[in-house]
Amino acid sequence: MKYLLVILISISTFNALSQQKMTSATEFRHHIHANPELSTFEKNTSAYVVSELKKLGITKIHQGFSMHSILAELDGVEDGPTILFRCELDALPIQEENDYAYRSTQAGVSHKCGHDGHAATMFRFAQKLKEKPLKKGKILLFFQSAEEIGAGAKDAIESGIFKQFKIDYAFAYHNFAGFPMGTVIAKKGLFTPCVESGVFELIGKTSHAAEPSKGINPALAIAEIVHYFDSLNNPDKSSADFFVATPIHIEMGEKAYGTSAGKASIGYTFRTWENERFDAMKLKIIQKVEDVAKKHKLEFSSKWLETFNANNNHTTAYKEIIIAAKTQKIEILDIEKPFEFGEDFGLFTKKYRGAMFGIGSGINQPPLHSSTFDFPDELLEIGSSMFYQIAVQITEK
Repeated sequence: MKYLLVILISISTFNALSQQKMTSATEFRHHIHANPELSTFEKNTSAYVVSELKKLGITKIHQGFSMHSILAELDGVEDGPTILFRCELDALPIQEENDYAYRSTQAGVSHKCGHDGHAATMFRFAQKLKEKPLKKGKILLFFQSAEEIGAGAKDAIESGIFKQFKIDYAFAYHNFAGFPMGTVIAKKGLFTPCVESGVFELIGKTSHAAEPSKGINPALAIAEIVHYFDSLNNPDKSSADFFVATPIHIEMGEKAYGTSAGKASIGYTFRTWENERFDAMKLKIIQKVEDVAKKHKLEFSSKWLETFNANNNHTTAYKEIIIAAKTQKIEILDIEKPFEFGEDFGLFTKKYRGAMFGIGSGINQPPLHSSTFDFPDELLEIGSSMFYQIAVQITEK
């Protein structure tokens, strides 16, 4: 009997030690926060996520299909609907000003949008799925690279990784500063707009500053283009013709005061509600800049980057979010107007029945992308509970 007692004590001690070694969602977030990586460079972040998922006993993990993105599969006991949940991995080129123990260790790089918290929410969701597996269905946990530059969703979808699954729904959430802590923010239909940036190169001919007529200076063309872009602005968010053209950079010539400039580059970010209107405005913009360039005898080229499709929440997916929040007894703020920032989850709502929702991170929270923002750990349980409830109610119908 004494030998049996020793064995039982040993097993109990082993289990206790095992529990101590399990990473909490808060520890998970703090680790990622302290070790941020920019878009497309999330190699170590990705490796850490995979390591922690494996500790949970998750074995179906896909890597190498798109940058440093990760796709993990968790199956219910029986076949059923397949639901994709997405979070992000990338940080921003911002110097952190906070002085927490887990503050960023990387100069000029920090998690100022809350992607560390979104990834930790997904990790906590994975824990819940392992603690209490679903009766039916398949859950896909997608940890995405390069959301901040509008490249991650497109690259992953074009990789073909999702073609092997019949995805019935897709969900994601974002924390929102300036809203009550823990409040679920929902909206039917358009949630975020179409956003894309354009860089326009104008090539003329340099000359001596004393003889500008012997060169081709792009200054007047730039002035005309800036004036045109300003004329396009319609900041009325209640209008279907809402359009914002934001100047980002203008570069012309060199700081050589004896030389008349011969080249210039101008960068703008444009946004409007729907993809179709954006496409029409984009063609109009390109044609106008080309016409101005020809008028001033300049060579012209354009490059478009950081593309974010409009995020349109599917009615059925939106309803699942509302039901989940009510079931969890979480306060709901059903907003009338969409947000104005870009979010590349829009490609998922374009392809699947999908929806994004928000969770308030505090009225007095510093704004997203500010140097003092920090994702509240209180949201980890709220976000993961929302994900789990959505998964349960869809798969058990």
